[in-house]
Amino acid sequence: MLLVGCQSAVAPTPPPPPPAPWLPSLSVEVSGPFRIDAIGSFSWDVFAFGGDGEYRYSWEVTRQAGQQLAAQQPIPTTTGRTLSLLVTDTDGDLLLRLTVTSGRETQVKSIVVRNCIRGCA
Repeated sequence: MLLVGCQSAVAPTPPPPPPAPWLPSLSVEVSGPFRIDAIGSFSWDVFAFGGDGEYRYSWEVTRQAGQQLAAQQPIPTTTGRTLSLLVTDTDGDLLLRLTVTSGRETQVKSIVVRNCIRGCA
């Protein structure tokens, strides 16, 4: 029994901390050409949403050059938000592989860019 004016020897339990603010899931969109009809420089931009707001980007490019994909090794290209490439008629189709990380989330996108400089069926 606690008497008026007396204090308990047991400290009160503090309330639990508030839950972490809700963060939407990481989402990634890419803009840029998906078909190339002339030799030149081309760029692809990534737009990331959600996650914890801090984004890390990694692009890899595989130039098909008429060979099977399995025979080609990807080339680490850039870690920026934008990928810029010079595309020629001998490159063949391009496979762009983008990895975006934000906090504990990772999104991977693979994009095929048709090289139609010499024509496409």
